[in-house]
Amino acid sequence: MEISYDPDGRSYVSRYEVGDLVRLRTSERGEMAMGRVGDWGMVVSVQPGLSESFDVLLAGYSESRTSSLKRLTGLTRRVVVPCDRTGVPIPLPERSGLRALDAGMTRKVGRAR
Repeated sequence: MEISYDPDGRSYVSRYEVGDLVRLRTSERGEMAMGRVGDWGMVVSVQPGLSESFDVLLAGYSESRTSSLKRLTGLTRRVVVPCDRTGVPIPLPERSGLRALDAGMTRKVGRAR
């Protein structure tokens, strides 16, 4: 996964890669919705483009290997969070050495007299 930072220093996942473990933070919507909050699995394919989407294999992770629901398709990074091998969400690393200027703060500069 690729981690990026907002101007205020908060971290977020800007791109998932094949092999990353993710957990649904919201249930899927729509007629064919199958994923529920808390389902988790491994990213097995990524479809690049303007609105990058990916497929997640649930069988063998949050579902049994013989489950009828084996895979969720067309997910976006907004509906998932990274997790560990047990499905527990993991915190993203904080930006180290964030300076006041990086956080969008201005520095007061004294005038020479």
